[in-house]
Formats: sequence, structure tokens, C-alpha cells
Amino acid sequence: MIAISWQGLHRAIREGQQTLLCNCTVVILFAGFYLEANLNYIVDHLHMTGQMNAFLHHPHPGLQDKLGWFYNEFVARSKAVNRGELYSSGITEKIRRRFPGFAKLYRFRNDISHGVINRSARSLSEAQRLRQQAKDIVNELFEIVRERGRDIPRATTYYQAINQ
Repeated sequence: MIAISWQGLHRAIREGQQTLLCNCTVVILFAGFYLEANLNYIVDHLHMTGQMNAFLHHPHPGLQDKLGWFYNEFVARSKAVNRGELYSSGITEKIRRRFPGFAKLYRFRNDISHGVINRSARSLSEAQRLRQQAKDIVNELFEIVRERGRDIPRATTYYQAINQ
């Protein structure tokens, strides 16, 4: 997914304004997919998918719910006991502070799913920034679990992905 984002980025750089909106949409959308795919991989590798889904009371939780659960499980000092308590404790703001770029990536994906391409796709520099922030968030997720004694192997590194 990050390789597709990389391809879109380089098309946007080469092709310029004529295809900028389309290429930046690909860059940002696939950066968001990359974030969620890695979060899913981490939770699955830890054998915690069932625990996460039970906590969130949803068999197919969304990205913000998953990241909120992850934060509660691995970062929070005071743990919420259920999804309602998680959100009433301000998890939305906490994950936005901890993971810069998440709010815009999340909003972009939601807008796309409702047929709207938001302003982020109109700027190559914004697309580049959001793509880098998605990569940084993924690196931080792996680092957080490593610091908790759970070293998860990266199935595919960024460099492997763009060189395949």
C-alpha cells in the first residue's frame, strides 16, 4: 500500500497540475490504508483482535476505534474499561495529539467514502506531509509495542515495498 502511495507521489511530481488531484488522492488514501493495515497486523500478531473487538463491541471496528483501543491498551496510564468510557475520557483528542496527521488522514478517508475529495488532495506538499506522517505513525506503533516487550517483525519494510 505504501508502494502505491509512493508511485502516486512520483506521478504527482512528474506530471504536475494536470493530474495532481488524482495522484495526491492516491498518495493520501493509500497512506491511510498503510496505517490501518499495519495496525491490523500488529493487533493480529499480538493475538488481540478478539479482545479489541469485544472491548469496542464491534466485529469490524473503524480505524479511529482501533487506534483508540491501541492507545488505551499500550499508552494510557489510566485504562478505560469499555468503548463508551474510552470516548468520554477524550480519546479522540489524545490520539490526535500523540499521532500527528492522524486526524487529517482519517478525515480524508471518511470524506472519500462519502464521495468528497477534500482540500488535502489539492496540494502536493500536503500529500507528502500526510504520507510521511502515516509512515511515522506506523513506526511509532511498532516502537510502542517493542517498548512493552513485544517485538513484532515487520512483514514488509517500506524499502521492500517500494522496490518490489
